[in-house]
Amino acid sequence: MKLKALIVLLCFYQFVFGQTKNEKEERITESEFPEAAIEVIKGLPNDCKRLRFYKETDGKKQSFEVKFKYKRKRYSLEFSEDGVIEDLEVLTKFKLLSERVKVKINDYFKDSFKKHKIIKLQQQYVYSVELNAITFVNNIVKNTSSEAPNLEIIAEVKSDKERDVREFTFNPLGEFVNFRILNTTSYEHVLY
Repeated sequence: MKLKALIVLLCFYQFVFGQTKNEKEERITESEFPEAAIEVIKGLPNDCKRLRFYKETDGKKQSFEVKFKYKRKRYSLEFSEDGVIEDLEVLTKFKLLSERVKVKINDYFKDSFKKHKIIKLQQQYVYSVELNAITFVNNIVKNTSSEAPNLEIIAEVKSDKERDVREFTFNPLGEFVNFRILNTTSYEHVLY
């Protein structure tokens, strides 16, 4: 019986630590960005401000990200190494979510942890190849998208014995999807 419990514990331990996110961002120049991504970026509205280019490494995966401001909102557009859009994230505030979604998310945190503190919240629009990349981006930026975004929450949580920083994903209804433990030193390195 003890052997079974030990095996289950080891599998769980491996799963949890296999989900650690060691993200590092490095600022780069536009010329270091994939050409296909540059074509999409050229399709952004002319009055986008503070365009910043980054190369992001998360373990073995490498991607590219452009961050910008448009009409007082902060956006992060992520591309694969080949320049294909992965997602577009919009920084937002918890208080702006619908009451129903806020209650579901708060209930999840209260039921799962002794304490929690939300550090950052983003609406995450995952790209689907059925839509033209420039149209996808402009629909979100100009607030005409009918797609409901996932919610990506970075929170500090405390359980009985541990305190850590995690990145949680919730679906558009506020239902928990998954989480990854963030390496706090890598999170401190995130540039925005």
